[in-house]
Amino acid sequence: MRQLLIVALAASLASLSACAVRQVESTPPTVTYAYSAEADYDDIEARADLYCEERYDADAVLVDRDAEDDGYKAVFACR
Repeated sequence: MRQLLIVALAASLASLSACAVRQVESTPPTVTYAYSAEADYDDIEARADLYCEERYDADAVLVDRDAEDDGYKAVFACR
């Protein structure tokens, strides 16, 4: 029972952070993410690195980061 509760809690926390960050555009060789809190930046940076590594065997490099009305937007180039 306790293990089930832990698994359920972990799944709900994972889905919560997934809602705060979303990929909004992908134009090769770039990827753009929108995120709601400054604290989410490390997560989107890791996601961009993974995206670039899987698709282009490259590193993600921050090109632009802007504050939006409802959060932030970051554009990464795969180089």
